[in-house]
Amino acid sequence: MCDHSHMERHPTADEIERRMALLSTNPKKLARSAGVGETYVRDLLTGRSRNPTIDKLQKIAGALGCTVDDLERSFAEGAPESDLPSVVQSAPEGYAAVAFLSSRAGMGGGQMVDSSIYGEPKYFEESFIKHDLRASPADLIVVQVEGQSMEPMLQNGDTVIVDRRKNSVIEPGIFVLFDGDGVVCKWVERVHGAEEPTIRIKSENPRFSDYEVLAESCQIVGRVVWFARRL
Repeated sequence: MCDHSHMERHPTADEIERRMALLSTNPKKLARSAGVGETYVRDLLTGRSRNPTIDKLQKIAGALGCTVDDLERSFAEGAPESDLPSVVQSAPEGYAAVAFLSSRAGMGGGQMVDSSIYGEPKYFEESFIKHDLRASPADLIVVQVEGQSMEPMLQNGDTVIVDRRKNSVIEPGIFVLFDGDGVVCKWVERVHGAEEPTIRIKSENPRFSDYEVLAESCQIVGRVVWFARRL
């Protein structure tokens, strides 16, 4: 195995490696979850890529459930362990950290989904992630539902897990997405025959109207694959 410890690397490389280990993922899976080139993370870790763009770093940070500032924080600077983001703390045995979107699905605000609106990670059993969801922690993101538009299927305050690998709307389903105004959890389908690629966004609750938006103005976070509700 090649030793890259003496190669000059980008300052974020060490923190990326540590967070990858805690999330039980690898460079290829992380790159896929972040939506960057298949070898992008590997090249960053080996020193082949030393000048990543802020956009790419934000995508990688988002997939790791942190911010770019978190990635740039270095143990070499002597930061006390208690000051480090909780995702780098040891997860309970048998559990793995999954990124949490602190902006609730259903809220407006006009902000696309990136690492700046990530909160403290949530922890799930590793066996549940691997066997039931057939995923790695970096593939997933946890979101809390806001509002009544998806009732009775999903209710205000429900927690959903979104699989970020499943971001194609060719097959209709319930997705979390940025619709140009805010983050929403809705039924999503393609509009066939439109002059420009367009998606139709629908609510489960008939009191809420369907609407259509151009695909280029949206950001599909992923498909909802699990939910939980407080009794």
